[in-house]
Amino acid sequence: MAPTDVTVLLLGETGTGKGLIARAIHNASRRKSRPLVQVNCAALSPHLIESELFGHEKGAFTGAHSRRVGRFETANGTTLFLDEIGELPLELQAKLLRVLQDGEFERVGGRPLSGQPCGS
Repeated sequence: MAPTDVTVLLLGETGTGKGLIARAIHNASRRKSRPLVQVNCAALSPHLIESELFGHEKGAFTGAHSRRVGRFETANGTTLFLDEIGELPLELQAKLLRVLQDGEFERVGGRPLSGQPCGS
């Protein structure tokens, strides 16, 4: 998988080493010169998950005083490891599927952005 730009799904119980496998794939890829971006979805606040993953525009909600780049945008051109994605709310899982299928996402309060969201 490492030489390709496909999305990889790693399955396993918590603590089985999915992060180690993700790092090994990343380190064997052409993206290894850039940092591996890791997100533990279970550790994110339910109110901030969407903004954390997709970013937000200035004024998108109370307290959004400036544009914020999300993890998908940060990981453009490198590897994004989303741990515990089953813990995401269902509506956010649908948005995540759109990113993986179409390579597009929207910052909270913004317009669709396209690109390669993740390498593996």
